[in-house]
Amino acid sequence: MSSPRLNGPRPSELERNHILNDIVENIENRFARKYNLVDYGTLKNEVLIPVIEKEFNPEVQLRGFLRAFRNTLGFKKSLKSIGDPTLKKQITAFIEGKPADDAVRNHDFEVSGHPGPVKRHFSLWSVLKNLFICALQIKEAIKYRFPPRHRYIQELPEFWEDEEQTKAMKVVVTGVEFENWGQTVKNTPRCTCVPTTVYGVQQIVRYAKQHDLRVRCGGYRHSWSNIFSEDNEIFISLLDLHQATTIPDIISVLPGQFNSSNGNQLRTIELKEENNEGKRLCRVGVSVTNEDFRRWAIENDAWSLPVDVILVEVTIGGVNGPICHGAGYAHKTVSDYVQSVEYVDCNGDFRTVDDQVDIKASAGAFGLLGVVTHITFELDAMTYAVMKPLKVDIGLAIPPINKDDIPIALQSDWFHSNDASKKLADAKIEFDSRAENHYYSEWFWFTYQRKAWVNTWNATSDPTGAEEYPDEAQTFLQWIQGWLGGLSLPSLSLTLYRDIGTAGYKRNGRPPPASGEDSSPTIITALPNALHFRRGIQNMRVRDTEFQIPIPPRKDDPTKPDFSIVQQAWWDVIKLVYQQAESKDDPSSPMRLTLELRIMGGSDVIMAPQRGNRLGTASIEVLTIPDAVADDQWMNFIQKVADMWMSYGDNLNVRPHWAKEWDGLQLKGQDARKYLKNVAYLSQIDEFRTALQRIGQPHGWGLDELRSRFSNDLWDEIVFD
Repeated sequence: MSSPRLNGPRPSELERNHILNDIVENIENRFARKYNLVDYGTLKNEVLIPVIEKEFNPEVQLRGFLRAFRNTLGFKKSLKSIGDPTLKKQITAFIEGKPADDAVRNHDFEVSGHPGPVKRHFSLWSVLKNLFICALQIKEAIKYRFPPRHRYIQELPEFWEDEEQTKAMKVVVTGVEFENWGQTVKNTPRCTCVPTTVYGVQQIVRYAKQHDLRVRCGGYRHSWSNIFSEDNEIFISLLDLHQATTIPDIISVLPGQFNSSNGNQLRTIELKEENNEGKRLCRVGVSVTNEDFRRWAIENDAWSLPVDVILVEVTIGGVNGPICHGAGYAHKTVSDYVQSVEYVDCNGDFRTVDDQVDIKASAGAFGLLGVVTHITFELDAMTYAVMKPLKVDIGLAIPPINKDDIPIALQSDWFHSNDASKKLADAKIEFDSRAENHYYSEWFWFTYQRKAWVNTWNATSDPTGAEEYPDEAQTFLQWIQGWLGGLSLPSLSLTLYRDIGTAGYKRNGRPPPASGEDSSPTIITALPNALHFRRGIQNMRVRDTEFQIPIPPRKDDPTKPDFSIVQQAWWDVIKLVYQQAESKDDPSSPMRLTLELRIMGGSDVIMAPQRGNRLGTASIEVLTIPDAVADDQWMNFIQKVADMWMSYGDNLNVRPHWAKEWDGLQLKGQDARKYLKNVAYLSQIDEFRTALQRIGQPHGWGLDELRSRFSNDLWDEIVFD
């Protein structure tokens, strides 16, 4: 639904408090006629105004939201549907003002699969968990729809999970439309299969060969580009279809440890030998989720991947296939830590690639080598992150090259001070140091905010003071914030989530310290917790484009990176946001969520966008919420962003993230597919094809067979044509 234009703030006033004050003054006029059962007084007094006054408290704001919606038909229906009278009393007590722990005092609940005693006392997390079971039903009042449960059909008897044919493949669905998480890809496969064994995968591929069909895989479907299966082909889901398609997903808030179950060979984690460098090999099934692996690593407290994506609601196979990455100047992509790949080839045979030359092709092969079943990673000994997230003035977090690039609305008091130049110079030194020297380095700017989130940290081998972070209560509050951000609350999603949700994001669920929003507690936690510091991201659909910009050498020292290009890329987007806001035709910004930057290294994986980036990579992306796409503004905006980032010199091979939104854009005047094939990856594609041929030669297959079995239209054009 389109976002009504802001009547109050002019472009020079487009910053958080101006916008929130405008909402407080006008929210009833804009929405009361259509949503007449919402308590707007409560929404303003218990949710909006405290945020403006910097009195954010996750529990208070959650209670305010529930109070605001409790008179809606959806809420009443949800409360009525809860069969447990005690739970109803607890919910009512919480909404009426009793603290969460008091509301549930002296009531026990059963935790399925949790280690230790079966019974435990209700905590803040547990009451919010039960409370949210009720709150989910508000979806009817705000027109939020859950995906339907799919039909589970036992058919196509060629698909068995075992050689003895005692176990038919659990799920084979026909005639069901596929849609990715970002809602950019839709098609209808001939059938959708959910195998749990290597033998099951082999049967699917052999059936596909017999019937001249193509096979492609998906996990949580967290890719925006068209890298999935197509109409009338075979789609393999690495997850149960209900888990893969249901939003909100609850894996991050369920208690318990990782346990492979039900004989699922694709959901296993096995420690292998230690190598000569003091690292440990670990064989992981492609259906293992990041949350599974995080819990396994925390439980064992011995070994960890050194880098990963933030999301926990993704599969290991889904992270590895399109060559995803984390952050940190010393780190490469996740695929760079792969030591062997096990897969089912185009003949349905089970194969392994562990040659350290060929692994640079097979570790990031987009599913074109075959159906990958297991990946062996090289793990580091467990370390502990020393985190101190900060909220820093936008002009000083990543300082602009020219001070006047800061829009008027974002200019703070220091901008006009006598020592403004010194402040910028000091900020440049600080930024460069964080970018080059910190183990993990990431920055966020939420649209129209005067401050940026700085999340950079180093690691230590000393576990002293380490805590579970975020803890259960913080995790669930993050999860709720993600869900609230994903709800269809017309234009409120632009401001309420960005300004309320991100207030909680600053502390990752913790209330701000009394000393002010610029100070932050030091948090020491196990590395996997820090890598996945934000949970429940799955619950909020977004649109996302991301490019990898090589960092060039400094003119005075070619051995050192010149981070000024990062400053330029960052501020070019912020200026574009405000230029859009000044448009007379449509004064709203299509970037309605965040600008995000990660500094990382290069890559040895052949088809990685970071390949050849000797002095590192600026991985930078812009994200928005779906209503920007409904307003037909998003594609035009990201085309302008791509034009800017691609214009930084012919010597810089700027390339998009394979899994994000780029297909359909023009890159340097060419269709993106043609540009990637003929310019950006010209030599790499030849190297990739040669490696695939070399891998297949002993087994009697080549590129034609791979194309026939595992490709789609996009990969036909880029790799095989």
